[in-house]
Amino acid sequence: MGGFGQGAIDYMKCKQAGTFALIENLSRQAEGDMKLAAPWNDRTATARRALHSGAENAGENTIRMYLAHGVRYGGILETGSKPHIIRPKNKKALYWKGAAHPVKAVKHPGTKPRAVVEPTAKKYKVKIRDTLVKWWNMP
Repeated sequence: MGGFGQGAIDYMKCKQAGTFALIENLSRQAEGDMKLAAPWNDRTATARRALHSGAENAGENTIRMYLAHGVRYGGILETGSKPHIIRPKNKKALYWKGAAHPVKAVKHPGTKPRAVVEPTAKKYKVKIRDTLVKWWNMP
């Protein structure tokens, strides 16, 4: 049986496990950075608290790091929205505290983007590369 000796196999397993641990650690750092840098004003802090990250094995020799919003409107925070009309779904009219009277529709002016996931991902892409190059070049 040719190939690697047990020492080489153990070495590669150690390097692979270390790679996962490094990516997991960087994902936690990135999550903290996102929560600190989120460029919107909190009303309830739900969107900020729901920012999350992680690392997962995604097949043979593949590790995936993800950064994500955890609220259904996260995409709107990230990319904004165009002006649009809001209509009632289950009632005949819309009404909110302070409104003079119920209305059939509201013209929403749109929302400007307040991206935090994409800028953090771009920042960490370089950090991940540099960390892994250093890790795999260590004896």
